[in-house]
Amino acid sequence: MSRIASVLLIAASAGAIVPQYLVLGFTHILPLGLDHILFILGLFFLSQDAFALLLQVTLFTVAHSLTLGLSLAGVVSAPTALVEVAIALSIAFIGIENMFNERLSRWRPWMVFGFGLIHGLGFAHTFQETAVEQTMLIPALFSYNIGIELGQLAVIGSAFIGVSLWWKRAWYPQMIARPASAIIATVALYWAVERSL
Repeated sequence: MSRIASVLLIAASAGAIVPQYLVLGFTHILPLGLDHILFILGLFFLSQDAFALLLQVTLFTVAHSLTLGLSLAGVVSAPTALVEVAIALSIAFIGIENMFNERLSRWRPWMVFGFGLIHGLGFAHTFQETAVEQTMLIPALFSYNIGIELGQLAVIGSAFIGVSLWWKRAWYPQMIARPASAIIATVALYWAVERSL
């Protein structure tokens, strides 16, 4: 096979792989990833400041992209059951912290980064359930990550639309953000117990 034919074959394969893994990444968040949805909502409910929210989501993204890549390269690994319990505990932590803080603490972004490393291992388990040729790994991984990010943005956008009428009200933290965070924490603690059994 000529070099041009090889390049065209790879390009055609990538053209098929990219939308497939874009959808896989997105659907891993919406509608299938309730645990990841609750984590993102936990970040949302503490942050009435767009910069604070963007900082947390960016650190989370960098972290889970890092461990996703390292896991697929075989550099890091962890048992699926342990990762799932750790993900549930990370969500519970965020929800509980939201109940006792009105603004972003100095160390919260670094906690979010650490939790992102754990969530990346969860994303890797889902990614590894699909078969992808080695030559298509980079386009598949890139489009999967983009799909995840689009899913996260969809969660944030939907949450904002849902509370936009009350977002800047003085009673918003007490009447909406904290009760929602309490529900997030309760569900996540239930998951942590269920997944550890």
